[in-house]
Amino acid sequence: MEIVKYPAFFTPVENEVQVNFPDLPEAFTQGKSMDEAMEFAKLGLAITINDKLGHFEKAPQPSNMAILQAKNPQKIIKMVTVDLDQY
Repeated sequence: MEIVKYPAFFTPVENEVQVNFPDLPEAFTQGKSMDEAMEFAKLGLAITINDKLGHFEKAPQPSNMAILQAKNPQKIIKMVTVDLDQY
């Protein structure tokens, strides 16, 4: 079991919730609801990390949640956790 955790910004926009990972901008995704956005965020995170590891790249260190929240008090920030063995 290989668990990874990265913080992500969840931004409601019109009829969707956009998801950005400050440490992995290529993992951008969205969903129609917060629950769907979280599910797609997990999938995007797993795909991005597995791709990096498959190309012998190091995964970046996750940003500190407390620092992100202090710098972005108006944003919704959630920790996205995935087991890479499940994807």
